[in-house]
Amino acid sequence: MDVSTCKTVELPITIDKKDLINNLWELIFILKPQWDQSNVKHKIFSDGITNSLVGVFQINDKHNMILVRVFGENTEKIIDRNAELKNMKILHTLGFGPALYASFSNGLAYQYLPGEILTVKTCLNEKIYPKVAEKMAQFHLQYDNVKERLPTEERNSFGQSILWTKLMNFIKLCPEKYCSGDTSKDKLLEELKWLEGTLVHLNNHLVFCHNDLLLANILYDKDKNVIAFIDFEYAGPNYQAYDIANHFCEFSGVEDFNTSRYPDEEFRKNWVTCYLKTFCGGQDVGNETVQLLLHHIELFTLASHFFWGVWSLIQAANSSIDFDFEKYSSLRLNEYFKKKIFLRENQE
Repeated sequence: MDVSTCKTVELPITIDKKDLINNLWELIFILKPQWDQSNVKHKIFSDGITNSLVGVFQINDKHNMILVRVFGENTEKIIDRNAELKNMKILHTLGFGPALYASFSNGLAYQYLPGEILTVKTCLNEKIYPKVAEKMAQFHLQYDNVKERLPTEERNSFGQSILWTKLMNFIKLCPEKYCSGDTSKDKLLEELKWLEGTLVHLNNHLVFCHNDLLLANILYDKDKNVIAFIDFEYAGPNYQAYDIANHFCEFSGVEDFNTSRYPDEEFRKNWVTCYLKTFCGGQDVGNETVQLLLHHIELFTLASHFFWGVWSLIQAANSSIDFDFEKYSSLRLNEYFKKKIFLRENQE
């Protein structure tokens, strides 16, 4: 039976990350009891900096690979895992993202989607980036479809951006050892107040956002010439310009963060034009509409840098992944303050 026909199951299993591969088999043989262990291989994916991810498959049958994601330590403090499960199930029914096969106490098992993750080079490819823009527009247009599939009691809160609540929670969670100077809680709260006051008045479109479209969360299947988004840990209602701004900021990379890779004005204009054509139902959009969204995107880059800068402080204290979160936080927050000065000077 093709694994895509499996129903989601909840399993009372905990996978020990210290002995990850050996711990996988209990889960795999519940999902695929007919698999012969001697004929099963695994592949460790090392692109993420939040969770551990392993693909398990039969030899010569990677198409039916099962991906097993083990959550990072204490990530339940910053990620609503129940919301993530609902998002994955709903989005898959809407044609976005992989099928969810199982949830367990500290992770998920789900469908493998073919394709290569984007790189700092392929994200600029003229054959690829318009498809990313179109896909994001299609994703954003799912707002009403997602909302109507939620439990009735959750629909009222769906009309608000998740950005400000998440940032407030992040600041509360920031470890005291990192809270001094520009990262003191008082300073971060002051910046959050200024940021919200600056961006809320823009009346930017509230849409259903991915909220974490770094390059490693975008797959390009060159055989089918299609784009797929993965990892919906932060998905929810948010500002249209935020999702695009965050994607552009991620062109700078993660492990080798370099702001010189932020896309130039011509690229941003072409990307946004592709996006708006799909978002507006195939209609041609005027230059004024394009320029207004571009302006909002530049302002929302501040929110992206601030969000991941604060997020990294929490990860620095909690994650066992081999990544310098403290340095990454410093890079993102420094960029936030630099861009804040630049944008304010250019508005005066």
